Amino acid sequence: MSATIIIGSRGSDLALWQAHYTKNLLEAKGQTVEIKIIKTQGDKIQHLSFDKMEGKGFFTKELEDCLLSGEIDLAVHSHKDLPTTNPPGLKIAAVSYRENCSETLLIRPEAYDPIAKFRLKASAIAGTSSHRRKSQLLHHRPDLIINDLRGNVPTRIGKLIDKQYDAIVLASAGLKRLNLQPEGLIQFELSPIDFIPAPAQGVLAYQIRENDSTLEAIVKQLHNEDVYRCISVERGVLNRLDGGCQLPLGVYCEEDSRGFHSYASLQPLDGKAYRRFYHFSESSENLIDNLIQRLERIENRSVYISREAEEANLFLKQCNSFGFKTHAQAPLIAETLEVNHMPFTEWVFFSSRNCVKHFFEQELMIPEVAAVAAMGSGTAEELKKHGISVSFEGEDGKTDETAARFLAQVKGKSVLFPVGNSSLRTVQKALEKEVECHDILVYEQKANPEFKAVDAHIYVFTSPALFDAYPDKSQLQNAQLIAIGETTAQAIRNAGFKNVHVARSTNEQALTDLVCGLL
Repeated sequence: MSATIIIGSRGSDLALWQAHYTKNLLEAKGQTVEIKIIKTQGDKIQHLSFDKMEGKGFFTKELEDCLLSGEIDLAVHSHKDLPTTNPPGLKIAAVSYRENCSETLLIRPEAYDPIAKFRLKASAIAGTSSHRRKSQLLHHRPDLIINDLRGNVPTRIGKLIDKQYDAIVLASAGLKRLNLQPEGLIQFELSPIDFIPAPAQGVLAYQIRENDSTLEAIVKQLHNEDVYRCISVERGVLNRLDGGCQLPLGVYCEEDSRGFHSYASLQPLDGKAYRRFYHFSESSENLIDNLIQRLERIENRSVYISREAEEANLFLKQCNSFGFKTHAQAPLIAETLEVNHMPFTEWVFFSSRNCVKHFFEQELMIPEVAAVAAMGSGTAEELKKHGISVSFEGEDGKTDETAARFLAQVKGKSVLFPVGNSSLRTVQKALEKEVECHDILVYEQKANPEFKAVDAHIYVFTSPALFDAYPDKSQLQNAQLIAIGETTAQAIRNAGFKNVHVARSTNEQALTDLVCGLL
């Protein structure tokens, strides 16, 4: 290595941001740094989709050739662009922090629908050349029209502004790093848990020559080990599948005090059904093996869910894509109860999707001056279907914490609770000493006369009442039990079942991902 570190970079705005960001970090550590722009094959080719380019060296080969020849000392890459194996003589010396790794939808105002999934109007035209993104968009919104989109980030935004698309999908990291906030467009961020990113998305890779120990010691000062542990899982899955980004694969891993939470999605190239799942592991040992097994395994197990089929469309479709035999039927049926009087309150709190459904089924109106609260994300999503925005949303699966946080916001005020006859009234009990609480009965649950107990390997319960109503609990002794939230899980534990899996969020996608990730 010479006295001056020469960084090689593509000439795009984002690549130059990455190079200058790294240059500033190294200079802050006393190094002298220059940037040399190198044009890559990926910058020249415009007829291939990104899936045939990312992860296969189209954006990296020329930089790597310059590294090997000694023309540059350090290449700064978007890690997701790199093949999973280095050319002989090169190595990744360090990885950066992880920028927001989500995707962002940029939406034209006339295509925005505040109550639709992804906030896109019916049959909207979405632009992306990534098969990974296409498969996930169509999983949630099969009505969308997907058209290819090429060019650098500003070029793609320009095509949206020119009305060639209703919306386009971009990596949030690129928008943030370039400080792009296009006027006249609506930005809607897609959580990496809901819309699974490419392996190592949002991370920079610092590539050097293997024998450059002096530079390696310097670059190691930029290394983020926490990020490295997670993206090693993501890139490990990509490597094992040997598909580069030609494979429509999303993998996202995050680590907390409990262990590793991994999400994966795959649209098989042989035309088989799209599949996705969530998997938890206390350590990274054998984690890649388990994720590969889950992606490739064809199921011979059966799963029961305590909902009617028409209320579990996504659950049934996704479980069937893995080969699960599915059965959906509720042991209780809910009947709407007519509300003759609704007291005026400053807040209306909905504790479940059923409460929302039966409240609006009889065309009740929320006063314009009243704010709306939802127990969790699933209830909030149901409210959005009725055009209602929430002012308070509880944390999924944490009823006590939700009640305490809501109390801090409504102390001394009045709150209306639409409820069913089997409501546990957990939030009301936590509030009623300091809040004026009013219950209105909007539905009643009764035994379903057509229900029959099901023999299954996996049982999924979506409320405490539906678990309590299940007639033959002896069937559950040797099965895997799943709860949509902690309140339901506690009802199952109270019945003597200790090993209960709980979805990370109280919505259908989180519940489905958990079931599909069980080994």
